[in-house]
Amino acid sequence: MTTPRRPLARAIFDLSGRWYIALACVVVLAGAVLLPGLGDFGLWEPQERQLADRIAPRGELVKQQADAANKLAEQQETARKQLEAHQTVEERVAGLKALIKSIVDRPVLDPCLHQAPKDALARTLTTRAVPWGRDHVSDSDGGRRMPLALLGFLTVLATAGVAMRGGRSRAGVLTALVLVSMPLLVLQSRQLTSEIGTAAGAALIIYGLVAFGRATRLGIIESIVALAALAAGLVFGFVSGGALLGVLVPIGAYAAAGGLGVPAFRTLVRSMRGLVLRKPIVRTEEDAPVVDQIKVVVATIAMIAVIGVLAYQLYDLREPQPGAIPPQRALFGKAIVPSGCWSEALGAIWRPDDDLRYIYDSTFEQIAYGTFPWGILAPIAMFSLIASADRKKRQIGALALAWAGGAWIASEAFQRKVGFSLWAGFPALALAIGVWLDGVFAGRAKGDREAMPRGAPLIGLFVVIAILDLGKDMQSFSERVTSILVGNDAIPYPTMSKLLWLPTKLWILIIGLYVGLGFVLTMALWRDDGAQSPEGNDRSSTGPRELNPLLHNLATFAVVVVFLPIALPIWIFVRLSSPRPVLYRMAAQAGAAATIVFSLAMALYWAFLWQPMLGTHLSSKSMFDTYLELRKHGDALVVMGDLGDAPYDYAPDAKPELVQSREQIVAALGRSTRVFAISPQTERCQLHREIGGKPYYVIDDRNQRSWLLSNKVDGTTDKNPLAATIVHTEPKNIPIRPKGKIVFDSRIELLGWDIPKTVDRGAKFEVKMFYKVLQPVGGAWTVLFHFDGALRFNGDHPPIDGLCQTSTWQKDDYIIDTHTVIAGGGAFAGGKYEVWTGFFTGSNPNWKNMPVSEAPGDMRDTADRVKITSITLE
Repeated sequence: MTTPRRPLARAIFDLSGRWYIALACVVVLAGAVLLPGLGDFGLWEPQERQLADRIAPRGELVKQQADAANKLAEQQETARKQLEAHQTVEERVAGLKALIKSIVDRPVLDPCLHQAPKDALARTLTTRAVPWGRDHVSDSDGGRRMPLALLGFLTVLATAGVAMRGGRSRAGVLTALVLVSMPLLVLQSRQLTSEIGTAAGAALIIYGLVAFGRATRLGIIESIVALAALAAGLVFGFVSGGALLGVLVPIGAYAAAGGLGVPAFRTLVRSMRGLVLRKPIVRTEEDAPVVDQIKVVVATIAMIAVIGVLAYQLYDLREPQPGAIPPQRALFGKAIVPSGCWSEALGAIWRPDDDLRYIYDSTFEQIAYGTFPWGILAPIAMFSLIASADRKKRQIGALALAWAGGAWIASEAFQRKVGFSLWAGFPALALAIGVWLDGVFAGRAKGDREAMPRGAPLIGLFVVIAILDLGKDMQSFSERVTSILVGNDAIPYPTMSKLLWLPTKLWILIIGLYVGLGFVLTMALWRDDGAQSPEGNDRSSTGPRELNPLLHNLATFAVVVVFLPIALPIWIFVRLSSPRPVLYRMAAQAGAAATIVFSLAMALYWAFLWQPMLGTHLSSKSMFDTYLELRKHGDALVVMGDLGDAPYDYAPDAKPELVQSREQIVAALGRSTRVFAISPQTERCQLHREIGGKPYYVIDDRNQRSWLLSNKVDGTTDKNPLAATIVHTEPKNIPIRPKGKIVFDSRIELLGWDIPKTVDRGAKFEVKMFYKVLQPVGGAWTVLFHFDGALRFNGDHPPIDGLCQTSTWQKDDYIIDTHTVIAGGGAFAGGKYEVWTGFFTGSNPNWKNMPVSEAPGDMRDTADRVKITSITLE
């Protein structure tokens, strides 16, 4: 008799329940997402580039500095020996006395340091790991990033290990999948502006505490691994996050999840009572093992010790100062106030005054965006686990809640008293979600009707709506996502970045919605064997009708890859029309498979699409790649602006000429031989004006801060946006000219325009204006366009798309301004509309129009507008 074939999804599900298969899956998943391609994209500028240049400059420069320091030391030693050779005994004795006197009279150093000492240890892991990667992996961007990627890899392994100890082996795989889809993990693991060591340390500490002393088949080996993880976690946590963020949070979370030792105390009292009364000690299944209770007690003691050390270093007992703000409250005649000194345990200075820019929900956006798309499900998962009948699941739920909450409290306090920090509690969210999902999936596979939570369809609907809302916010505030590792919206999102003809940031929403739609399918459409049909007939007596496994796999693939955007209405129809539970189960399984597939897609997106695509515009590496591709022997490279070590890292044999002024760039581009020049984007308008009519070309305009120029266009095309907008000879193709001279404020002359005579209502149409600059304009003026009829629609816009403000326009410049206008809408009546134009500045209600200094009388009005033509809406 042949064994019936199982569907592929079920076979994979069963295999992942074996611990060694699950562990292999976690290793492969984390390695595949975090480790490849670390050097494929350049350092984001300026933050990541400046950090690399400061803590891990190129090896050649370090060697030069070391050689110079050694040479100076040798010269000083030679000079000292020569001086001693010519000194008399009396001079040497006098010198020795002077040295002793200087030591005796040396003032006592203030024990309160107001800056980080050179030998500081806490919160220095990144500054130590990056140079290690340069020295031991490779002197490249990838080598510098590798230690951080390895820390991210350890974070995934440790968090998955905790999930496997608190749930099943499969829970570790799901936890790892959720974790690698979170940008806070992927971006920190693959960029230098990172605090991934804090999360790695916390995960290792918690894994060590959870796994040590477990009665498993591996026994002593697992305990040894747990102790090693605990020791490594304490080191990584302290060196990366200090005692507060890196040590107190994970230890305190484990202690809090275990009741701060109270259950152990109750057990001890019960045991002593049994000994005194000579009664047997009765233990229930709900009692934690003795080893776990001892670990909780030890963790509680350690937590109190860390709090004591921090309090001792951060606060002083002083006499209350009258008039202090905030008021200093005294206890027994002493006020507890921040010391304002460097703390070796904290790794920072705990300021006496709070930074009021950080309120106590300042990390909420970081948490929401940094854990997208899964983070929104975490609270539901945590409280579901806490309410579980399984003691292990309750422990995981409490641990995840304490870990995430403790990290949030510590981060908020740190930001308010010290400065910006990254929330390191994101592994806790993945832990809760992974264990909870595993319980749901495993229960469904066993036919457990209680596996699905009550209100499962509502949970699925809530998650998909929340993903839609957060994804929409990430489109509107994309600089919050690009700046998530540095804060303060410091890195503008490069709007020119495209992926498959769509804005790169839009794929965050698209992939996130795929994850959410798959989740709502699996939560809303699951039916067990005894499910009631829509007609109310119980089909459990005859059993469900099984589908062919091949057909099942093909249907799952189709739903996952092809039909997911329309799967929800399809399966709603199925739910209303089909009585067979097997169809519901197939739909739910397809939804689960879609969720897994697109969660992996989200992880790969952050690592291999988001970072490299934005790196093209935020790093100068792509610009130097273009230079290396086009240059020939003898071509010069001239660089203006602070690019740090980028020219030497990305074009090591180029020998760039570093210049400080636009005049030097203009002179270089005027050479007869080919020259490549890099200039800041902010200088483009001034450069264009000073170069005048001489030929120059924009070879690469992808970088957000700089552009690559050349005096020859060989091998590529000109990408200069100003070549067709600011010219130095009068355009010859002006379709319509005014009947009389039109001049604004004796500065700008309107030479003519190109505007269609007839347009459809609601349609887009193009207007082109031709101006001559008579003298420098000054200020930032906006082009006024009013289309007046029964109603008014307008086409106000910054001239030439804001590339160069009017303040940069100079005498004898010719401006060709092209803009697209929307011709009203459905509410606008058809007919004739008069077209008025001009320039204005300011905002409502403080408008100011540029005066019309010359124009035919019948073309101007009292508001300094000029009527140039009319159009007809059809």
